[in-house]
Amino acid sequence: MKLSNNGLKKHVMRAVVIGGVVGLFGVLAFLGLLQLGLKLTDDEPRTEEKTKPVTTTEDTGSAARLYASQAGVFSNLESANVFLASQPSLKESAVVESDGKFYVWSSVTAEEGELKFLEDPKTFKKEFTLAGKGCSEATLAELPTALSDKKASKFNFKGTKKDMTLPTDWQSIGAAASTISSDESIVRLHILAHYKTKNDCLKINFE
Repeated sequence: MKLSNNGLKKHVMRAVVIGGVVGLFGVLAFLGLLQLGLKLTDDEPRTEEKTKPVTTTEDTGSAARLYASQAGVFSNLESANVFLASQPSLKESAVVESDGKFYVWSSVTAEEGELKFLEDPKTFKKEFTLAGKGCSEATLAELPTALSDKKASKFNFKGTKKDMTLPTDWQSIGAAASTISSDESIVRLHILAHYKTKNDCLKINFE
């Protein structure tokens, strides 16, 4: 059956319209699926990038074990000094403060076997640790290591060469302590008393 020109044109137009509608639905369907896919992706739990914890450098100051020959302990500095002045045998001794108490010590050693005792007044062993980890200044933080040096390499106060690991006044304080006695345990005591008095960050802990 032959179609007229008008009939042919109608069929062509209908095909074009149907094709356009189908194509439009196809595009819309594609876009809908795309949006759905993106939404599902956004709704998935995200694994946050794990950040490495910031490593803070803790106070590296060391603690040292030391031994003191103790003559007495007092609740205030005045009483400790009065006692010290009343005992001729304690003329080379010193007062060391810790937690509000004042200890009268006649010597301090790094080796227990080297500790010397007095008979009048009678002294006894006081074992303790000295810690400097609370000190912000590196030389003070490492002071316990110097005071516990068993080889006594840090206790040469005659040379002029400065050790950068020690406080700037180490040589002068040590030289002054050496005029009190040539006994290393007494020199160590006076150096300890000096720095402990001036630096609260240095902590004494008793066993």
